[in-house]
Amino acid sequence: MHDRTLKRIFILAGIALILWVLYLLKPVVLPFVGAFFIAYLFSPIVEKLSRILPRWLSISIVFVGIIIVITWAMWFVVPLVWKQLVYARDSIPAGIHWINYTFLPWVSQTFNVDRMEIDTDQMSKVVMDYIQTNYSVDSIQSMVLKVLQSGWSFIQVGGTVVLMPIIAFYFLLDWNRMLSSMKDLIPRKYEKSTLAIIGECHSVLGAFVKGQFLVMVLLGIVYAVGLQLIGLEVGLIIGMVAGLASIIPYLGFAVGIVAAIIATLFQFGIDWTHLLLVGVVFMIGQAIEGYILQPFLLGDKIGLSPVAVVFAVLAGAQLGGFVGMLIALPVAAVIVVLLKHVKETYQDSHWYSPATVTVHNNGNNEKISIESEQVDLDIEIKNPQDTDQSVTPDKE
Repeated sequence: MHDRTLKRIFILAGIALILWVLYLLKPVVLPFVGAFFIAYLFSPIVEKLSRILPRWLSISIVFVGIIIVITWAMWFVVPLVWKQLVYARDSIPAGIHWINYTFLPWVSQTFNVDRMEIDTDQMSKVVMDYIQTNYSVDSIQSMVLKVLQSGWSFIQVGGTVVLMPIIAFYFLLDWNRMLSSMKDLIPRKYEKSTLAIIGECHSVLGAFVKGQFLVMVLLGIVYAVGLQLIGLEVGLIIGMVAGLASIIPYLGFAVGIVAAIIATLFQFGIDWTHLLLVGVVFMIGQAIEGYILQPFLLGDKIGLSPVAVVFAVLAGAQLGGFVGMLIALPVAAVIVVLLKHVKETYQDSHWYSPATVTVHNNGNNEKISIESEQVDLDIEIKNPQDTDQSVTPDKE
């Protein structure tokens, strides 16, 4: 008994040590984790192509295809986005003028409050005074140092982005051998059940990731087209941002509608018709997402209620920041699968359904049947006088 306990303690201590080392090596491990997920996402396509082509050529074709799609999208989208960014920059003075002479007077008259006004010259003077008062030469030097460090961090991020596809290429090249090596580490006793759980996690995770990607793209198109149709100049940018933000549930809708309302106020002023049209566009987008995209592309892949989805996203944000929010739902999908199997194991155990004992009288002899999902024994007793009628099996 003590040996088994010590063995478990050593195993847990080893797992904790490995996790601690991985945490310390997080900057080094992160590119490999990202590359593994890239390889995981594109491994089905590589497997199909590798049936008719060499594996290295199949991987190269997939990567070239990804580069072509990204380049094609940027070729058409970047000029449009740049044009709308220039429009947004040029609209800032007009927006400030509208706030000072339309919006703030309306607020003052409607809510009977003192009138305010945004003074750009005064704001610039306050900022400069604050910098001169609170930042000395040493502070400026430290600020420059931080900027240089930020530049170095940007270079490191760029290097990571370049490194991940290269690592992913080698992951895909040795994908089957790597999976076979990992499979050999599974104890033979638990191999069948473990592979069944892994297969179920793979099915749920793959379907969810692909479905969520399509939902993001299609929802971004719906928002962008709708906002452009009602005449919003920066509708394309807002629609794209809202679609990309939809990777986090409810964030795309919140970010999109707030940005669209602000842009509408800047462009049209307090125009209730256009504000109503913005609301209609986003309500149509939510209806399409809830009744068409989600059921057909995602279905019930995660098995979480809306409340549980919100909790998972907030928990991911608390534990891992923005990256935690991104991976919250895929991780929750895997946890749901694991918890389902834990529940089944618990319900099959003697903790949930203890053994039942029945006694049958057969003339001079008695037959005791012990019935449970773990134990199935028949015991014949020749001398019933020497035997207690109450039998409780002792099970591990």
